[in-house]
Amino acid sequence: MNWFTLSLAGWRQRPLRTGVTAAGVGLAVAAWFSLLSFQAGYRDGMKNELDRLGAHILVVPKGCPYDAASIALHGASWPCYLPAAYLDEVRAAPGVTTAAPAFMTALHEGTSTNTVYVGVDENFLRLRPAWQIRGRFPQATNELLLGAEAARRRHWQVGQTVPLPGLTNATGLVSGILGPTHGAEDDFIYLRLADAQHLFAHPRQLTHILVRLADPNALDRAVTHLRGCYAGMDMNIVPLAHLFHTIQSLVNSTRLLLGCVAAVALLVAAAGVGNTILMAVAERTREIGVMRALGASRADIFRLFWWETMQVCLAGGTGGLAFAFLASRLLENWLRARLPFAPVDALIRWEWWAAAAGLAGAALVGSIAGFLPAWRAARLSPVLAMRSTGGDA
Repeated sequence: MNWFTLSLAGWRQRPLRTGVTAAGVGLAVAAWFSLLSFQAGYRDGMKNELDRLGAHILVVPKGCPYDAASIALHGASWPCYLPAAYLDEVRAAPGVTTAAPAFMTALHEGTSTNTVYVGVDENFLRLRPAWQIRGRFPQATNELLLGAEAARRRHWQVGQTVPLPGLTNATGLVSGILGPTHGAEDDFIYLRLADAQHLFAHPRQLTHILVRLADPNALDRAVTHLRGCYAGMDMNIVPLAHLFHTIQSLVNSTRLLLGCVAAVALLVAAAGVGNTILMAVAERTREIGVMRALGASRADIFRLFWWETMQVCLAGGTGGLAFAFLASRLLENWLRARLPFAPVDALIRWEWWAAAAGLAGAALVGSIAGFLPAWRAARLSPVLAMRSTGGDA
């Protein structure tokens, strides 16, 4: 039996105490893993969503830019509208290569499902070069382009004339089905811009305009021009790159606070582990004396208790990672309800580097917390330890 196996048997003799100690380490590691995973998942998800728009600038009615970006990405009814005449001024801005107008609205279908309609013209395709359409983009009156999930859920096929969900006595011809994009637009129903304006009784009005520049480095110049033009007082010009950095800075500002909470949790776990191992040393004083009398060196005793500490911490860390992963969906749903801008991609996902960082933190806790108890055990005199009346023989 080697010292590693002996240490394993040692802490398994007290399962309740060991379990409570390991649970403390596990909770600290779970918090650390969730923090790291959320930071990476939120940043990547937000960047992917903004990239899906295919635009550099989002022109929307006056209001909160975060809400406007979220509506444009995830689909909802807009509280106010832009005059369609503003489109000409947007297209006249320096560096603009594509200005794609859109009219979006959402209708309740059943108790909890929304049907999102998006009216667009062919300029929209310039922002979505990666789209794969089975059939064709809507060209004639009442033609529809369905998102992949919308078509699958309703079992609609190209060429079918279908009732429009949420609308009475309105039908459309499915001219095309969009390939999966793995975004919110998989649930959208696209139609011609003029059809959407007529269908929802908002002629010559838009909800937003997606703008793409010839040179992304000229973003500030284009934004300045749009904000200073005649229509600039009635439009909110949202540079998506700036929006990304602004939202990311808001997340980063809370990262320090959350990191401090995770660090405190690790310190509390280390104190609990150290206290548990010190109690084990006090209870096993005679056992230590017997081992020293049988030839165990001080290094052997130190190694024994140090290994016990590491095993408890690594076991707790592994359990904490499993708990964090299993509870990630619940935590993600809680976060989505409180974030100003929540991407549809997973916010907390399995990241090997974050798991490795969590286990490294558990190992660090074990190394620090186990040093003093192991050193104290190694310093015990064999004779005095044998005479001790406490602990196990």
